[in-house]
Amino acid sequence: MKRKLAFLLVILVLLAGIVGIVKLLRGRSVKEGEIRIESTVPAGIFLNDKHLGRTPFTDKIDAGDYTIKLVPEGTTQQLAGWQGSITIGPNLLTYVNAALSESELSTAVDVLWLEKISAKNPELSVTTNPDGATVFVDDATRGVTPLSLADITTGDHTVTVTSPGFLTRTLKIKITPNYRVIATIKLALSPGGSAAPAASPTPTIPVPGKTATSSATTPDPTKPFVIVKDTPTGFLRVRMEPSTSATEAGRVKPGEKYHIEESQSGWYKIKYTGQNAGWISGQYAEKVE
Repeated sequence: MKRKLAFLLVILVLLAGIVGIVKLLRGRSVKEGEIRIESTVPAGIFLNDKHLGRTPFTDKIDAGDYTIKLVPEGTTQQLAGWQGSITIGPNLLTYVNAALSESELSTAVDVLWLEKISAKNPELSVTTNPDGATVFVDDATRGVTPLSLADITTGDHTVTVTSPGFLTRTLKIKITPNYRVIATIKLALSPGGSAAPAASPTPTIPVPGKTATSSATTPDPTKPFVIVKDTPTGFLRVRMEPSTSATEAGRVKPGEKYHIEESQSGWYKIKYTGQNAGWISGQYAEKVE
């Protein structure tokens, strides 16, 4: 009888130990953050050499520091890939916006994320490649990169970065108390060797738990053109041929505008990035003549 009681006592102690270890491991589990990646052309995504998927991409990832690589896919034009470093914070958003081009020098990339800070006043940190770029916040000059601002006010701001010989980058950010917005920007070399506005989306970095948006800042294309409508997926597929069974060549976003190169049976042929052309369904496109 005593042996049975002793055996049961040992079993209970072991079970209690296992429960305690499980609770400890759960308490130490790595928190996740959200990563959102967009690019001007479809690109394969590799995080620490692990293939995640294809742009546009959104998912939950364990918080930490990573090496990210974007490899262009499904384009007739030979484009260069990009590799850089990103930080994913727990319960926070990290946003990557890449304008991939023929070479690394002409590729532009914005990486933005939020960092929790102890100070109530918000902060903004901007670094660029190359260094020494001039930073404007709401059209007011604030200094040159690398730049850290501790007197930034809460709310929406427009950040513009310029450097001689490089394309200008403009970002829309949302500043929140107790958080530092960190922006690392790779500038693209200007084809003409002088600074010019970049025809790229201007991302908005949201507060935790809200959604990022982007909006084009380029003027309307030559008429006739189409405006991409809202879709159930949040994007519209560009096809190699005017058919839903045709191979996907790329993706465009609601609100974007494209000159119509050709029309056929309810489909519109557009040039959606550089010289890349494809067909979109008229079901999700508003024609402007």
